[in-house]
Amino acid sequence: MVQSIVLGFPGITQTVPGTTFSVASFAIFTVGLVVAAVVLKYGTQLASAVSDTYKTYRAYAPILAWIFQVMALYILYSVSKTMVIGFFASTPWAYPLIFLAMALIPTVKVVVTVLHALEGQNAHKQTVTRDQF
Repeated sequence: MVQSIVLGFPGITQTVPGTTFSVASFAIFTVGLVVAAVVLKYGTQLASAVSDTYKTYRAYAPILAWIFQVMALYILYSVSKTMVIGFFASTPWAYPLIFLAMALIPTVKVVVTVLHALEGQNAHKQTVTRDQF
């Protein structure tokens, strides 16, 4: 229903002067950029709030933040596809590869953080066991 209302606006399918994309694709990109920023900002804050509230899940809070970061990247990937498809016409594999590389950065970061947190808990348990003997 919203799509039919938006596409009913006069001039929405016209191209932006000097470019190859339409007003509709620019509007989708703008809205998607705002949504991705909101997901990224409030998702990471939610992960921090969960780790502060539930102390037992503190080691897993980076995973929740990572989920929101990847969601924001996917939203940005989806909405910017129509804007940049002309730039990657000769190498269509490059556009997904750029976003894959951007997704690898928070993935590696969260894996290292969770491993250090879990190793820290296990190392503490082992030292307590060694001190008992």
